[in-house]
Amino acid sequence: MRRSTLALFAGATLLVAGCSDIPEGAVEAEALECPPGEEGCDDIRPIGDGGTVEFDMGNFWFEIVDTAAVTGAIEVTANNVEDGYHNLEVLGSADGTYLGGADGNAILGADGNETGEGEVELFPGEWTVICNVPGHRAAGMETTMTVYATDDELEAAIEAGEDDVTRDEENPQR
Repeated sequence: MRRSTLALFAGATLLVAGCSDIPEGAVEAEALECPPGEEGCDDIRPIGDGGTVEFDMGNFWFEIVDTAAVTGAIEVTANNVEDGYHNLEVLGSADGTYLGGADGNAILGADGNETGEGEVELFPGEWTVICNVPGHRAAGMETTMTVYATDDELEAAIEAGEDDVTRDEENPQR
C-alpha cells in the first residue's frame, strides 16, 4: 500500500510539473501597443445619462450646491463667490477635456465673482475635486463628488440624505 501511494504521489507531481511549464517564447513577450483609432483600441468612456453638478467656491473651499451626477458626460458649473481666481479639476477623469495652459488639467476656471462652466466624463464612484492653482489645494480647496450609476441610485441617496449637497449643507467648508 505504501508503494502505490508513493507511485501515485510521484505521478501527480509529474502531471502538475508538466502543467506549470512556461511556453517557449513567453519570457520574451511584450505588451501589445494599440494605435489610437484601431478597432478594439479606443479609450473606454463612461456611458450614461450624465447630468449636472453645481459648485460654489471661494478662497480655499468648495461646496456642492446642486447635483444630478450620473455616469457619463457631466456639465459642471462653479460660482466663484469671492475675489481670487480659482479653477476646478476632477482627478482621474476619463475624458481629458482640459483648459490647458496655466490651468493644467482644470475643466473650468473663474475669476473673482464670476462663473465657470465645463464638462467632464466620469464613471460611477467618488471623485476628488481640487483647485490646482499653486497652494490652493494645500489651503483646503479639495472635496469629493459622487457620481451614481443610475438615476434610481441618485434618488435613493438624496432621499436618505447621503448625497453631496446634504453633506456640504451639514458640514460647510467655509
